[in-house]
Amino acid sequence: MVKLYHIGSLILCLLLSFAVQAVEISARLDTNEVSVGDSVKLTVTVDEQSSGKEPDFSPLNQHFEILSTVQSSTSNIINGRYSATSSWILTLLPKQKGYVAIPPIQYNNVFSKPLKLHVVKRASSTTQAEDFLFLDASVDKKEVFVQEQLIYTLRIFRADIDIFDHTYNPPDIKNGVMEQLGEQRNYQTTIGGRIYNVIELQYAVFPQKSGKLDIPSAEFIGTVFRSRSRTYNFDPLNGRQVRRAAPELQINVKPKPASYPADQPWLPARSLQLEDTWSPDTGTANIGDPITRTIKITAEGLLTTILPSLPETRIKGVKIYPEQPENSSTSGAKGIISSRTVSQAIIATQAGEVELPAIDITWWDVDQQEVKVTTLPAHTLTVSGSGMQSQTDSNATPSLNTPANPKPTPTAAATTPGISSTWQWLAITFFLLWIVTGSVLLWLFLKRKKPENTQLETNSNNNETSLKAAKEELEKACRENHAHKARNAVIQVFRQHWEDSSVRNLQHISQRLAYEPLTLALDELDQHLYRRDGDSDAAWNGSTLLSIVEDSLNQPQAAPTTKEPLAPLYPV
Repeated sequence: MVKLYHIGSLILCLLLSFAVQAVEISARLDTNEVSVGDSVKLTVTVDEQSSGKEPDFSPLNQHFEILSTVQSSTSNIINGRYSATSSWILTLLPKQKGYVAIPPIQYNNVFSKPLKLHVVKRASSTTQAEDFLFLDASVDKKEVFVQEQLIYTLRIFRADIDIFDHTYNPPDIKNGVMEQLGEQRNYQTTIGGRIYNVIELQYAVFPQKSGKLDIPSAEFIGTVFRSRSRTYNFDPLNGRQVRRAAPELQINVKPKPASYPADQPWLPARSLQLEDTWSPDTGTANIGDPITRTIKITAEGLLTTILPSLPETRIKGVKIYPEQPENSSTSGAKGIISSRTVSQAIIATQAGEVELPAIDITWWDVDQQEVKVTTLPAHTLTVSGSGMQSQTDSNATPSLNTPANPKPTPTAAATTPGISSTWQWLAITFFLLWIVTGSVLLWLFLKRKKPENTQLETNSNNNETSLKAAKEELEKACRENHAHKARNAVIQVFRQHWEDSSVRNLQHISQRLAYEPLTLALDELDQHLYRRDGDSDAAWNGSTLLSIVEDSLNQPQAAPTTKEPLAPLYPV
């Protein structure tokens, strides 16, 4: 028993030692380049539960200001194996411009790999930096060739406000194709001493006509609430719908250069590659046996719609059967990356060596401003075989025991036709009985289900009708600025929306929904109704309440409480 105890302790120590040695730490940035005044997010991850420990972030203080730190942990058991990770997300503000190093981060006795961040000078901006909400737009080039990729960047700046019921309209570009690049990016920046939350969107724009390309304004519309206004004091900004537009831009689009070959399709790209794969990849083939060749064209900065088709190839000794091309595109760090994949079935028809010619694609290098040709080298295929089916001894020599004209052997069905016919009729009879029985059971089920479905449909229609009537009553009361009618209509709207007759007052709605804009609007209505001067409908404006109630119907309910401590103050 003692010996088993010592063995178990030894195994446990070995496992713990292995776990300590296996700990790894990694660090990554959400972007490798930011402007002066912009924040960047650094994520540090270790593959164990931290248990109160955290990495040493003090080396970051030399070049960064740590604005915030958020920690999270996850653990999983998959196929009996336990795994855990702990992550820290730091929001960093660079203190200087240029190339700034992210030093190795230490956790226990392990270090992360160092990273490099490029902090560039902010371009001069004419935006309304004193405003609480504004848009800015920029492009990476002021002049491009027709169908050349152009990167359009839109930024939405927001300071000290909450925005609800917002709508964003990207620019509608004529004579151009626009595609969004990846997901939006969120970060913070400081302009004129004010901290802004920034939403950044990037698009790839492909002009389709030479001349002047106008990029109209992108628009942002929303209802604004000031973040620091949490009291009942009147704030003219709260509940106000605002509209902001980005500056318009104009780009010079040049036609295809004269030095480009007139007999080749126009392909302005940053890079273009050709590659092929073979299955089987032996370099040899037999006559009549198909082999598959897959050719892939990959271009950076081009739309898939203008990728060229492969030239038709007619070669003596082989037949080529191409399949339908497959097109795809992804978003990269420098725009769109498009690809076209073509599979060909190649069947040799004669023996010998067959040479498949090289494939050339001419394109325009937008970085070097010159014509280039990408080539897929020629391929030699060695074909063997005679093209005739080989005969074996079994099919070439007839059997000596087989007569020249063998007589057919009578089968069991031929000798006993009565038995076979009886079983066929029995099978048909049972099949027909099965169909009739199934039809009767289906008819009885549908007959029984129909009243229940009709009742559910009736109840659903009645509830929709009541909810529509309550909304119309609320709209009428808000349009007439009648506070008392609006209060009763709001309660009826949420009663019908939740199908709950226990909704009795405005406080009950606020507690159950926990939606802050609605809470502020209902508190304002309640204070207006029960103020001491008695004239509760004198100066109340219902347009804000109507908009917020409509938006609140899409919000989830808060977790229900076990009991209501006090009776409602103003029951219906």
